[in-house]
Amino acid sequence: MRSSAMERYLDGLPLILVDQGRPLKELMHRARVDERDILAAAREKHGLERMDQIKYAILETNGMISIVPKTG
Repeated sequence: MRSSAMERYLDGLPLILVDQGRPLKELMHRARVDERDILAAAREKHGLERMDQIKYAILETNGMISIVPKTG
């Protein structure tokens, strides 16, 4: 049985790359993700075209980018 600390170490944690439409450049650089990758995920999943339409972009532990669109 794995401990939660060991699981986080082995699997990693989700990483927020965009917060309220603002790209977090240092985290994006560290994760080797650029704005084109985030915008591609936003277009594919939600039809969004601009960074300011994204509330959060999250790099999941499986390597996928989840997009939470802004409402309103």
